[in-house]
Amino acid sequence: MRIRYTKEAEESLIEIAEFLYYRWTEKEIQDLYSELETVLENVSQSLVIYEKFSENIFQALIGNRNVKLYFTVDSDEILVLFFLNCRQNPDRLDFLK
Repeated sequence: MRIRYTKEAEESLIEIAEFLYYRWTEKEIQDLYSELETVLENVSQSLVIYEKFSENIFQALIGNRNVKLYFTVDSDEILVLFFLNCRQNPDRLDFLK
């Protein structure tokens, strides 16, 4: 299954990684990326069904439950939409609704 990232997803992941660089160890940041890969692999193999955020958008917690990943799934593609640090204002997600 193909995995694609929106521009918003790329920008939000970079923003979170830069923020966490000063607060987390390098191992914790690597674990975040490892958990991201695991979630996407689970979705691509239909191993896990993640919580729905809205009708077509799913969410998953990664990074010691500090970061939410938002994505959609269709028959041949996972589209990563956005990443949100759980300490950020959830109003940033209004564009997903």
